[in-house]
Amino acid sequence: MNGRGLALVNAAGCLGLGLLLVMEWRKELALVERIHDLKASVVTAGDHLAAQRERTEMLEHDQTLLKESIESMQKAAEATGKVLVERDGQVAALEAQNAALEAQLKVWQAAIAERDERIRTLNSDLTNARRRLDEAIAKLKAVAER
Repeated sequence: MNGRGLALVNAAGCLGLGLLLVMEWRKELALVERIHDLKASVVTAGDHLAAQRERTEMLEHDQTLLKESIESMQKAAEATGKVLVERDGQVAALEAQNAALEAQLKVWQAAIAERDERIRTLNSDLTNARRRLDEAIAKLKAVAER
């Protein structure tokens, strides 16, 4: 091969290497863009993951508060139930006491009615005795005046 043929082969080789270099450069640009997109996706996924973790923590906190609230309400309901049972016992005792007092009141009312009847009878007897006494005194005065 002569100098000219060698120059052509050299030029063709340079052109081939240039094309190969441009192809590799474009491939690298595409890969850099792909890497950039993947990094952006990783950042977005990381942000999304952080938001989901924060939401999970908030939900767990809310769940804990809800459980505590339910437990508190159950304890309050149990305490109220105990108080209601005690109050029911007190009401039953007061009702029994009230029934006993009503029975005693009826006995007293009957005794008062009986006493009032005896007073009326005694008053009537006293009135009759006074009338007889007045008659006897009037007869004695009439006899004494004669």
